[in-house]
Amino acid sequence: MENKSYWKGLAELEETPEFIHERDKEFAEELPIEEIFNSNFVQKPRARRDFLKMLGFSVTAATIAASCKIPVRQAIPYVIKPEEIVPGLANYYASTYSDGSDYCSILVKTRDGRPIKIEGNTNSTVTKGGTNARAQASILSLYDKARMHTPAQDGKPVEWTVADSDIKNQLAAIKTKGGNIRILSSTILSPSTKNIIADFGTYYGNTKHVVFEPMSNAGILSANEKSFFKRVIPGYNFDKAKVIVSFAADFLGSWISPIEFTKQYVANRKVSKAKAEMSRHYQFESNVSLTGSNADKRIAIKPSEEGDAIIALYNMIAGFAGKAGVSGGKVSDKASKSLNKAAAEMWANKNASLVVCGANDTNSQILVNAINDILGSYGNTIDLDNYTNVAQGYDKDFSDLVAEMEAGSVDALIIYNTNPVYSFSKGKKFGEALKKVGLTVSFNDRTDETASLVKYHLPDHHYLESWNDAEVKLGKYSLSQPCINPIFNTRQAADSLLKWMDSADDYSTVIKKNWEKFVFPTQTQETNFQSFWDNCIRVGVYEKASAVSTTTAFVGDVNAAASASGGKKTDGMELVIFESVGLGNGKFANNPWLLENPDPITKVVWDTVAMVPVPYAKENNLVEGDMIEVSAGDFKLELPVVTQPGIANNTIAIAVGLGREKCGRAGNGVGKNVYPFVSMSGDTMCYSISKVTVKPTGNKYELAITQTHGTFEGRNVVQQTTLSEYKKDASAGNESIKEYEEVNGVTLYPQNIHEYNGLRWGMNIDLNSCIGCGACQVACSSENNVPVVGKDEVRRVHEMHWIRIDRYYSFAGEKERVTKESHSNAIGLGNQYDDVKDWEDIEVVHQPMLCQHCENAPCENVCPVAATNHSSEGLNQMTYNRCIGTRYCANNCPYKVRRFNWFDYTTSDSFPWNTYDKSEGVAMMIDDLTRMVLNPDVTVRSRGVIEKCSFCVQKLQDAKLNAKKQDRALVDGEARTACQSACPADAIVFGDVNNKGTAVSKTREDERNYYVLAELHVKPSIGYMVKVRNNENMA
Repeated sequence: MENKSYWKGLAELEETPEFIHERDKEFAEELPIEEIFNSNFVQKPRARRDFLKMLGFSVTAATIAASCKIPVRQAIPYVIKPEEIVPGLANYYASTYSDGSDYCSILVKTRDGRPIKIEGNTNSTVTKGGTNARAQASILSLYDKARMHTPAQDGKPVEWTVADSDIKNQLAAIKTKGGNIRILSSTILSPSTKNIIADFGTYYGNTKHVVFEPMSNAGILSANEKSFFKRVIPGYNFDKAKVIVSFAADFLGSWISPIEFTKQYVANRKVSKAKAEMSRHYQFESNVSLTGSNADKRIAIKPSEEGDAIIALYNMIAGFAGKAGVSGGKVSDKASKSLNKAAAEMWANKNASLVVCGANDTNSQILVNAINDILGSYGNTIDLDNYTNVAQGYDKDFSDLVAEMEAGSVDALIIYNTNPVYSFSKGKKFGEALKKVGLTVSFNDRTDETASLVKYHLPDHHYLESWNDAEVKLGKYSLSQPCINPIFNTRQAADSLLKWMDSADDYSTVIKKNWEKFVFPTQTQETNFQSFWDNCIRVGVYEKASAVSTTTAFVGDVNAAASASGGKKTDGMELVIFESVGLGNGKFANNPWLLENPDPITKVVWDTVAMVPVPYAKENNLVEGDMIEVSAGDFKLELPVVTQPGIANNTIAIAVGLGREKCGRAGNGVGKNVYPFVSMSGDTMCYSISKVTVKPTGNKYELAITQTHGTFEGRNVVQQTTLSEYKKDASAGNESIKEYEEVNGVTLYPQNIHEYNGLRWGMNIDLNSCIGCGACQVACSSENNVPVVGKDEVRRVHEMHWIRIDRYYSFAGEKERVTKESHSNAIGLGNQYDDVKDWEDIEVVHQPMLCQHCENAPCENVCPVAATNHSSEGLNQMTYNRCIGTRYCANNCPYKVRRFNWFDYTTSDSFPWNTYDKSEGVAMMIDDLTRMVLNPDVTVRSRGVIEKCSFCVQKLQDAKLNAKKQDRALVDGEARTACQSACPADAIVFGDVNNKGTAVSKTREDERNYYVLAELHVKPSIGYMVKVRNNENMA
């Protein structure tokens, strides 16, 4: 059994005075006791009548505010009701969310013609019903007022017909003189759009399509072209891999296809008595990535060491195969031991191993290809035949385009869904080159940094207003259909290209014709195309049988690759730049749901931070919020510090995605733009710098961090064991639960024992599956109208998320927890780790925490007005119009999951003049257009009331009513919570625990199941599964 010490941050680990002060406070904010009871206040004569008046007013005002009705908002009824709409009932439309390097097949929930929620589409074999935070939050961008409302010429509104006529005339003149036309876009997954671009090039001549991705994977494309004569990104099968070695590839967070890879990865991580086996995962990286936090063994290396680490692994594998090695490969003893162990295990699992690399370096990728070739991965865990179409940006093409623009040899540039003035390292250079292009057009959805510089800005539809198709992998098709009429005077980009070619067809017709010509003949089940088409629209996908994966001869030059990628290690400070899991490459910087969704590792919101190693912070007396200046070449940034356990020594990590100047009111001026640090290395962009200067500035900055807002004071809330221990004893890591089994049937008030004669709802969360991505948090906010509060309110511990994901650190080598008996302080951590040397060697556990819906709920006992009570189905529920805001329940909740509306975050207050200085993000959320995203099935809470997880009671009622109308029993899995539906890892199981045949009842019988804080005997309805790591003997 492992009985380790877990901690959320350094302040908790070291028990700083500030942490102890915050931990021991009853309330998050300081109460103005001194101000009220100072000598002047006390000594001033007060009449008894004044006291009684003040007391009476305060009691009466609180009662009135709590009982007043929410202000009525007028609505206009249908004059003629659309046939497909029944007021009050939701419709679901299959569609596709895609954004170049991100893809998800989805179902769009609409109410009365308004899209309000994204769900995963289980018909897709690629994403299999999973989503991520970006897909969930994408619905909010539909109602973003920052979107361009109408076409513009030179920044002034223009009619579509006028713009079309002018552009057609200029394109015709360019065609006549044989000029050059360039189309610059992000990755396009739509085969129909690609065909239109090809036809456009044929129509006008001298046209080239250039794909630009700010966070590029061009190194993989080039390496596969040199290794196999195939310029593709292959399909990866993590579910077939028994041993995984990743070199800085964050495949669970942001690398290539994270939703797909998450589904595959967790398939080999779920353990049971019937299947007591799981994959083995080594992660070599500089930063602490989401993927690294889930690895069995994480080895911290500097960016400059990565090439040699790959060479060392190649030489070890080549040695097993009797092949000659290559020069280089000198690594540290710690890395060498883990590489040796990984090499031996992969060789023992030939054909079932997988090596991936996140570096955008062609030579490193060639070496990785060579390793996978020797291991027999191609045709098994890697599929070059069924390749993926995401992340197709080719850096050399983009670099050549900028050179052409600077030379004045580009006559027309059409920009589609990309923003290089912001996301290109030399954005100003691109902006200057743009002035030398005769005709410039942008289809971007808003007047961003690039679109603001073009001649014609012709805004594209939002994807939920559009027809479209996608081919994410070879033969894996999906469709998009409009779920709402265009909100603004926009037009789909493909329709613009068609009009400029004088096409008689609109884009939806072109899609249908393309499917009839190219897709329909690939199947044999349907003989009538219209039936085939209608069914594809209904289910959202059509997937051909995958081609048989074959092996291809490797022809890459490993010696040349090793010579170019090895021997780069430096002793100084280095910088690594990575893509934010939530905000991506910066396109979503105006989305308040994502801005307020905590980073999975740092738990920072609304900011860009510099993640620095603990030793560096200690040497320079830095604490969180201290400002440092990071400079490389002629660019420098001043950023606040976050001390990050696990990051490689002498390495600083910074995420891209913020620092926007023209994205919208919520995102403008938030964080810093990190892209100027990116450089070109050969033909690819490089996201690390080996020579960087760092110096403290002495300035301070208050960060908004949620990681220690709900400390458990060292209690045993996380349970973990190893696979070998689990095989010996299925309850390994869970022994403490047996101490409370004898008293499990005892209730606090025997005379009020809850009886559940029908349904009784319960949940189980598998810590082996939860990767900590945050999709559940955004889904919950979307489904339950959870308000955004802004950075200042988060700083004051006023965040409103109903579900949070607690991130716990532990030292990888530690086996025994330090207890109160073995240490003098309450948490028992501080002094033990004063002499810690290896801050790189840490483990991370992610634990979702939400209302536990306790049977002996301590919140219910203390509410003076019974605003929180217990339902007949086991739900701990809130009666909002009864709540008077005493917050006794929040103070008495041991899980700290209740949220209080300190201000009128949603403009639903009875006293609307009692407000506060709202941030731009909050102001955006209460705009009338943005409020169209609100779920009408869920009450919008007003100021002064408590709210918390309801187990999505509105969805439970909907499922029960559907079953009742069909005169049948509720089917297991039919009632699903928002967090459960959104989870790409299938970590959450929910259902009726009274029915012993349900999935949730079966998990409760599993020996891994335990209840957080079971010793308090509150009898929670949510169980957790002990985390099992396959990490023994990993060097």
